[in-house]
Amino acid sequence: MNNPIFLDTGYILALLNSRDEFHTRALQLADEIDSRLITTEAILTEIGNALAKLPWRELAVNALNDLRDDEGVEVLPVSPDLFSKALAFYSYRADKEWGLTDCISFVVMKERKLTGALTTDHHFD
Repeated sequence: MNNPIFLDTGYILALLNSRDEFHTRALQLADEIDSRLITTEAILTEIGNALAKLPWRELAVNALNDLRDDEGVEVLPVSPDLFSKALAFYSYRADKEWGLTDCISFVVMKERKLTGALTTDHHFD
């Protein structure tokens, strides 16, 4: 098994939506990946928010439950400590347009020494 990879919102949305511009590539990557995936409750929240409207909601519920139940995916809680570190990073980097969830992800990636991310978000470049 390869090094763990961070799992971001954009990748999951691309995987679930056949009309997404990154859908085909997301499907290809899903077949190729042989790594443990790491994500956060904040990412799951973003997925749920993005797919809250009909007809997407049932798909969202299924996807979120699948991610939580998948032994190959580690879903990290957003602890008070993680949130504080992310908020400090968010505050410190006011020159960037990173969202708070991105900052949570960046802190996790740094602490876990993750160099790869499944994402469509240019902020991870």
